[in-house]
Amino acid sequence: MSFTSLAFLAFFLIVWLGYLILPGRARKGWLLAASYLFCASLGGTAFLVLILSTLVTWLAGLALESGRERTGLPARGIFAAVIAFHVIALGFFKYNSLGILLPVGISFYTFQAIGYLADVHGGKAEAERNLLNFALFQAFFPKLIQGPIERSKNLLAQIRKLPEREARELRDLERVRNGGLLILWGLCEKLLIADRIAIPVNAVYSQFGAFGGVEIVLTTVLYAFQIYCDFAGYTDIARGTAQLLGFDLLANFRRPYLADSVQDFWRRWHQSLSSWLRDYLYIPLGGSRKGRLRRAVNILLTFLVSGVWHGTGFHFLAWGGLHGLAQIFDIKNWKLPRPVKQLLVFLFVDLTWMVFRVNSLGDLKGMLLILLTDFRLRDFAGMELTVFEWLLVLLGILAVVLKDVANERGFGFRRWILGQNAAARCLIYAGMIGAVVVLGVYGAAYDTSQFLYTQF
Repeated sequence: MSFTSLAFLAFFLIVWLGYLILPGRARKGWLLAASYLFCASLGGTAFLVLILSTLVTWLAGLALESGRERTGLPARGIFAAVIAFHVIALGFFKYNSLGILLPVGISFYTFQAIGYLADVHGGKAEAERNLLNFALFQAFFPKLIQGPIERSKNLLAQIRKLPEREARELRDLERVRNGGLLILWGLCEKLLIADRIAIPVNAVYSQFGAFGGVEIVLTTVLYAFQIYCDFAGYTDIARGTAQLLGFDLLANFRRPYLADSVQDFWRRWHQSLSSWLRDYLYIPLGGSRKGRLRRAVNILLTFLVSGVWHGTGFHFLAWGGLHGLAQIFDIKNWKLPRPVKQLLVFLFVDLTWMVFRVNSLGDLKGMLLILLTDFRLRDFAGMELTVFEWLLVLLGILAVVLKDVANERGFGFRRWILGQNAAARCLIYAGMIGAVVVLGVYGAAYDTSQFLYTQF
């Protein structure tokens, strides 16, 4: 049940209406039932693994808190054992050769569980004693598939307060407007931009030998916007649906392609993952506290783990290693104008997206060879877009760039839209809905059901 499907629209409307009608104490159970139904629709294995992960993490959290209070309990041993359980389970499903499909969302809720346990073990958070609260924290359906990777101090704290919130607060018109606009923009990012860009990108990357260097460069640049609009689109839909239900999820993107250093890029891209890696891996390894050499090793290890988390191929490991090295030798202190730094960072990020996107290091070698020996336009028609569709791609990318530049300079598009009168807002909403319905990429040939980060 994809966020872009009519089935999800019907599912969410039923969940939302029931949520508004039910009394405070019943809302948690309603949301948990809806979240488990949503998970079960993605496959029985995904549902069972989520249940097991939730129970193990909840019990371990209680044991860890008891271990802090009663020094006789082996808290460190419990912590190490349960972390090993999560890492082994994640590794098994990601790298098994038995043909068992990766349970949807496991990479995200596993990291969320590990972060929760680390906070409890370190005394930064209290263990959740209410199983219903913790189960909803792990399974909350807007963030289940692709995050954001939540923290207990944010989402779990909101879940604990849910019965105290009055119905009128959940029906707050400003929250409904903002959440609805986030959903609409997310659908535009996904269906108008990302899925249309996917057509030429998939054509070239699957049959790169039939194309020249020009097509490879063009689709690599396009892929930067495909993965951004796809993942940011999912995040906006997730945050919008959560807002309609009265929850504020963590932001995941802050204009990443305007970064002026690789370090800055990772403060802006997939923020919930990059902050998780910083807090639960880089800093525990020693961070920058033990000298320059140790700092470099810690950065490289952190980004190699990021590469492994993303996928099983060696090209993911190479992608993570390149970003780690780029952080060690970052350009942030170079005496260059900021626009030049931004361009250099984008070119580096885009080049590494090629490493990320290929199917193997062998394919990467073949594509780089074509760039060096056959830099020409060979089969533009084979990229499978009409002139009109190319125009839509360019307009979509231009809209994203203008939005990000304007937001970087303090002009918020969503804030501006929400500040218009009712007639103007309705006209804008109707235009966005019409564009999604009329110009969105639909049909079995385009496989719009899958968000990119679902596979990770």
